[in-house]
Amino acid sequence: MRIFLDCIPCHIRSAINSAIRLTEDDNVVNKTLSEVLLKASEFPSYKNLFELYYDIQKIVKKNIPDGDPYFEFKKDFNKICLSISNKIKEEIKNSSDWFEKSLRICLAGNSIDVMQGKKFSKNVIVESINSASFQPIDLSLVKKLKDDILKAEKILIIGDNAGEIVFDKIFIEQLNNNFNKKFKIVYSVRGGPTLNDSTIEDAKMVAMQEVAKVITTGIDMPAAHLPLCSEEFKKEYNEADLIISKGQGNLEALIEENKNIYFLLKIKCIVIARILGEKYNIDEVIIFKNKKI
Repeated sequence: MRIFLDCIPCHIRSAINSAIRLTEDDNVVNKTLSEVLLKASEFPSYKNLFELYYDIQKIVKKNIPDGDPYFEFKKDFNKICLSISNKIKEEIKNSSDWFEKSLRICLAGNSIDVMQGKKFSKNVIVESINSASFQPIDLSLVKKLKDDILKAEKILIIGDNAGEIVFDKIFIEQLNNNFNKKFKIVYSVRGGPTLNDSTIEDAKMVAMQEVAKVITTGIDMPAAHLPLCSEEFKKEYNEADLIISKGQGNLEALIEENKNIYFLLKIKCIVIARILGEKYNIDEVIIFKNKKI
């Protein structure tokens, strides 16, 4: 994806927030900020946004090595989402359409704006899910996704955030339990700590391995940017009949791909709205089908 100027302040802010979470040493934070600003100023020399982001994050990791600034945050987030999972499963069971309801829950997981400045609490999570669950979505795409799942032999789901991974697992459980067919489901997390995105530790915490084969992208980046992903990930990606992609980062990375991809996300910034042709509004929860295939 080309570099949008609107993205650069976000990446600078993300790097500094990570540094502040990892150390109380102002000298280290100031040094990191100076280097990040210098690197960000080199944006015209970069071909795409992901590699600029990656080099900015490497500065944080160089100055403050061996740290995951969101480790405790993600653990608490998973715990809260797990604590309400039985209630959500009961709601799906009592709904008139288990597929649409569980898909809406899966979508709603991406709407929880804990990285957007909102205070983190169980009430915020429940409110976000309730709000997103009743937003209008394209029901023709819901039906098409269901039909494509029924046709698929191998499905790759590319996850996004911690917490949200709990609702992804519920969706996969529903597919396994309600479709009278056998198919292989692969679930991918990030290859290392990056923002509040799910890693292998989060997958283990929610026991994702009970419902799907778990892999990583092989890269500590909040997007499945294929040129930097592992050979294992690319193999699963190439073999999949159907790909379900969660979140903005994965959409940015994969929107030009010639694959059968459904993007599930909440639009959280003007850049994504522009990428999608300004057909959707910020804060809208959407299913978007890759038009390349």
